[in-house]
Amino acid sequence: MNGIRELFCNERIILTAIVLNTIILFLGGFWPNSLLFDLSDAAFTLIFVCEAMAKISKYGWKNYWQSGWNKFDFIILLIALPSLAGPFIELSMGTNAILALRSMRLFKSFKMLRFIPNIQKLLKGLKLAVKASLLVLLAFIVMLVIFSILSSTIFGNIAPEYFGNPAISLYSIFRLFSIEGWYELPDAIAANSSPSLAFFARCYFSILMFLGGIIGMSLINSIFVDAMVEDNNDEVLEKLSKIEKQLDELKKK
Repeated sequence: MNGIRELFCNERIILTAIVLNTIILFLGGFWPNSLLFDLSDAAFTLIFVCEAMAKISKYGWKNYWQSGWNKFDFIILLIALPSLAGPFIELSMGTNAILALRSMRLFKSFKMLRFIPNIQKLLKGLKLAVKASLLVLLAFIVMLVIFSILSSTIFGNIAPEYFGNPAISLYSIFRLFSIEGWYELPDAIAANSSPSLAFFARCYFSILMFLGGIIGMSLINSIFVDAMVEDNNDEVLEKLSKIEKQLDELKKK
């Protein structure tokens, strides 16, 4: 019994199971109604259920739940658990319900995250980056909302497909800030307006693209990246400081 429990607690075996399950999920997309793939995926789900049970049996529920990665795995498992019904629901449920249950199985592949080297350091850096860029990000969102409302008010009747209401306008301005096909917006307005309004639209959206797309997005990216590597910089500076102290000690000798 202990041998079986250790088998399901072996990280290499679980990693192999995750990789194989991901491959099967990919191949299953070519044969979405294949009973063989449904049964294979259900078998892997049961393997992950056994993994959770084995770890709870080995460490106890309290110690098991203290680990952040165990919490992550357990939640992912709960989300994917309904996919066990995949092979048996064809005749009893509608198409949408079947697709919803089957899509749950995809979450199991997220278990791979805990095997990424230095993932804890990456997550720590990500947390610092989010905190550091939060105020700038909020300011960016406020600017996005303001110009979305303004653009909807000015151009809503001329280009309703882009600025018909604040929600549609919000997506269009965000697309403008991402510099993805931004020129289509003033061109659409120019095609349905006077030359003077077309000129104004081109100037307006060029300035917006420069402020939000080039300056705004670059500022957010730079703050985010700097915060991500800040922890590594601290480690490098600490090591350099130790080396300098050792060199000073050697000189004194």
